[in-house]
Amino acid sequence: MVILKINSQEVKAILESIDILLEIKCLIRSIVPGSELNETQMKLFNSSLNSLKSLLEPLFSKFLQTEVIEKIKNEKFTELKKLMEKEGYILISASHSKKILKNLGFNPLKIIVSGGPLIIEDYLKINPNLSKKTLLGIERKTKNLMDKLKKIAREGSNIIFIYMTQNETDQIILEELNEIQKIIGKVISLFEISNWKIFED
Repeated sequence: MVILKINSQEVKAILESIDILLEIKCLIRSIVPGSELNETQMKLFNSSLNSLKSLLEPLFSKFLQTEVIEKIKNEKFTELKKLMEKEGYILISASHSKKILKNLGFNPLKIIVSGGPLIIEDYLKINPNLSKKTLLGIERKTKNLMDKLKKIAREGSNIIFIYMTQNETDQIILEELNEIQKIIGKVISLFEISNWKIFED
């Protein structure tokens, strides 16, 4: 769970807000049971609410945003878990994402890291000046990856590609997907996330 520190200015804002709420409480008590405000009381009431808004809005944006992130994280995690009940293997483009998934409880043996595109021609699109030696290494890597995906497909296990919307490598793999699926003989499921940070503590 994300832990945030409350600084002295924020503590002061909370204490001032409590004082204002006590003033509003006294005002409300003075007008019950009719609950009607005269002009002076209305000005005081509006002024108090505006002060509360000014004091608490920065706190809401800071601390409630964390709750929103936690909610998104929990929803995405639940969605991913349900999907993984049917899907056998996870395909991702970066090794740091594997660590995040491992921390979430996913079997690292069922997480495949591509480390880049899966089609060698796309490496040349990114960098046309790659040396022959580098290309040979990339060719071996992509062949091994494809062989692994073919083996998984033959075994009948499913594959899900988790991709980030703004990640360049992920977008290249998405563009390659039809060709990859033809090569391995299996449809790859997709799971979109906005950022891997939603799964980090």
